Amino acid sequence: MDNQLRLEPEAGNVATKLGELRIGITPAPDSPTPSALTQPTTLAVPVAELPTPPFSPSIEEKNFILNTPTRTSRPRSLSLPDTSLPPSLLPAPLPRNPPQPATSFPLFPLLPAELRLKIWSSSFLPRTIELHNRRTHYADSERSSGVPQWQSQSRNPAALSVNAEARAAALEFYTVALPLCVPHFSFGGDARNGDRLLYLNPEEDMVVMLGDLNYSRLTHLLEWFRKQDAAYHNGRRSGSGAAGRGKGLRRMAMSVGPWAHAVGAATLKAFARTVFADVEEFVMFNYKAPIPPETWRGGRVVLQEACTEDEAYRQFFVFGRGKQFREGDGWVVVGKRPIKIADIQFLEGW
Repeated sequence: MDNQLRLEPEAGNVATKLGELRIGITPAPDSPTPSALTQPTTLAVPVAELPTPPFSPSIEEKNFILNTPTRTSRPRSLSLPDTSLPPSLLPAPLPRNPPQPATSFPLFPLLPAELRLKIWSSSFLPRTIELHNRRTHYADSERSSGVPQWQSQSRNPAALSVNAEARAAALEFYTVALPLCVPHFSFGGDARNGDRLLYLNPEEDMVVMLGDLNYSRLTHLLEWFRKQDAAYHNGRRSGSGAAGRGKGLRRMAMSVGPWAHAVGAATLKAFARTVFADVEEFVMFNYKAPIPPETWRGGRVVLQEACTEDEAYRQFFVFGRGKQFREGDGWVVVGKRPIKIADIQFLEGW
């Protein structure tokens, strides 16, 4: 009885403790009540499955997880090894022909007329043309005054021979048509009809006169230019009866030959007050032949600033009679400005 009395409080205490743990105690089937225990009681305690605790990685694993890119993060760029070939092993590039400038514009006739006329006007540039005396042989004498006194191997502007529209635009710019004496190369001498005309603009074009100075011939030519200029500015194509007085030729060049004498500068100054009074640019060149070179078949005449180191220049303008054309630090004034010294070239082409 003492043993049973001691077990009952212990059994009660165990039941109380298990009740606090909320663990159900189910007595085994057909087992005697606690009061009738004669042997140790067997308890069946069902254990509920506890939830799995959250994963707690180690420090190394944390570092690995933090460094692992997520799906939304941008992947790192990978540096690939350079597999390009050296320049010596690369194939040579295919040769390419440089672009060629266009030589034609077939759509030009489709442009508006106003635009076409502006294009034609932009093509009219100042030219340098040459004139030489018709007297090219010692046996050729001065004949009737009606024969043109000048010859030229300069060419007319190309626009005069393109079409009617271009020719009409060119004639508005080249306002003077100088009759020329055409060489005939026969026993009859030069042609008398002067059927070739040299078109020029007296305000823009430079007229180069070769050969010696003939005062009456030169005066007649410059006066003819003045009449033609006055006729144009007074709205008339013929010089006869034109009112007013034109300025005539504005730009001209002459050889130093006619002025290569002791009083050449004084003579030039006298001309500057009379026949050259309206000239705006006067050029002297050191070419004394009366005609162009025999190898020149016509084309362009170019005037370039004379080279002061050239031997011919130094002999005439530094040590020779050309010194008389000096005036102070410059050159004598002819017309509106001091004269210029140039070299002349005869080139092919337009």
